[in-house]
Amino acid sequence: MKILLIYANYKEQSFTSAVRDTIAYTFHQKGHEVVIRDLYEIKFNPVLSKKDLESIEKEIFPVDIMDEQKFIQWADFICFVYPIWWSGMPAILKGYIERVFVQGYGFDFVDGEIIPKLKNKRIAIFNTTGLNNIYKDQASLDALNKMTEECILGFSGMKTVVHKYFKSVRKASSKEKIKSLEEVKNAAEELLEML
Repeated sequence: MKILLIYANYKEQSFTSAVRDTIAYTFHQKGHEVVIRDLYEIKFNPVLSKKDLESIEKEIFPVDIMDEQKFIQWADFICFVYPIWWSGMPAILKGYIERVFVQGYGFDFVDGEIIPKLKNKRIAIFNTTGLNNIYKDQASLDALNKMTEECILGFSGMKTVVHKYFKSVRKASSKEKIKSLEEVKNAAEELLEML
């Protein structure tokens, strides 16, 4: 299977990067082809500019957007890996979605109705959090899930298969960090069994 891993965190030595690497390694070990798009590393421009919009209205996509759309088309499955910041995804990832999944590619409007264009795409979301208490407030977690899975990524028809949260390891011991990465590995293996 061809798996696209879209990663959004500026810290290279972080728990989120360890989550990314663990997922990619697990997928590779199971014989899958993995491409990582590290939005900071590729210096992705997250700003949907007036010039972009004017081009897109003429059905002319900027080159950097078309490059990312090719990766989306290539993938049989897409994983998003990112930390939760300000109760959502990092701005670079939100900008990626706004620029890449634009009208004409991710969706269209027909007679005032939204027509999703990526219904065949299945996704997984792996989030790290800076808090341990994200699990305690179910209403906030439900709202975050609905916004991310349905309103943002689901808008273009993509179906979330798995959405996992991993709590903060900031003050964790080495043993606890290893245990957390084992949880990540297990989640990646369980995901592959579902596909």
